[in-house]
Amino acid sequence: MSVHRHDSDRGHGVQGGGDQGGGDQSGGDHQHSPTATRQLGWALVITAGFMLVEAVGGLLTGSLALLADAGHMLSDTGALAVALMASRWASRPPDSRQTMGYQRAEVLGAGLNAGALLVLAVWITVEAIGRFGESTEILAGPMLVVAVIGLAVNLGIAGMLSGHGHSLNTRAAMLHVLGDALGSVGALIAGGLILWRGWTWVDAAASIMIALIICVGAWRVLREVIAVLMQAAPEGMNVPSLEQEILAVEGVASVHALNAWTLKPGEDVITVHIVIRPDTTAEVVSDGVRKLLMSSHPGAHVTVQPELPDAVCC
Repeated sequence: MSVHRHDSDRGHGVQGGGDQGGGDQSGGDHQHSPTATRQLGWALVITAGFMLVEAVGGLLTGSLALLADAGHMLSDTGALAVALMASRWASRPPDSRQTMGYQRAEVLGAGLNAGALLVLAVWITVEAIGRFGESTEILAGPMLVVAVIGLAVNLGIAGMLSGHGHSLNTRAAMLHVLGDALGSVGALIAGGLILWRGWTWVDAAASIMIALIICVGAWRVLREVIAVLMQAAPEGMNVPSLEQEILAVEGVASVHALNAWTLKPGEDVITVHIVIRPDTTAEVVSDGVRKLLMSSHPGAHVTVQPELPDAVCC
């Protein structure tokens, strides 16, 4: 029986040893459909194209709500671009420098996108507040036309992406687009009320509503990005309870260096050092622990390092 001591408390979670009982069980979004990537490409082109149409429409009609929605579509364009790049980069194999692959590029891109969204939301809010005290002429008719087309475009893109809901990237991009569809609904309501009652202040109110929607979505993304980059335990994983479950496996005397973090959303890593009882076999005990972790956290990268009692540093 070959049992080695590892001094590192945190490994990459992909190195397993046959004799040590360590292992790598990969999960998450590893299958990258060419069709899904192609659909993301088309969605990106359509969204970017209509974003320009909506921005021009907002400038011509004087509607801040349309400009705000165009800004939201700019965020959608960024989100779709990140999803498209992630779909391509994630298929690249690990190399000698990027030993875990390129999945974190998606996380970094999402963080930049979330930061840009928050800046955009602040700009929209400041502009909208300034408009409450102004008498601004708004061409409600053209505004409604552009808003209707925008809603149709967003719902069409969401339908295009919904067939690939198994992909985390595509699902996140689709949620972005659906959020923008809600912004188009806000612009529609504002345009209708301006046409019906002449309430131009509704345009500014709708703009603030869109900004709030952007802020909520951006904060959720940013919070998840921070958790991933700070290597927090995966959402919903109770590490102390997990340690007790490992201790309950037959042949495990003690547990240390139990670490769990997220490589990217949907792909977790768990590494643990176990001290085995003298009357047990490292391979059998390690296999039992690994099966436990894989059953409770399917798709995670799992590394189990067994050690003899006298191999553990005091």
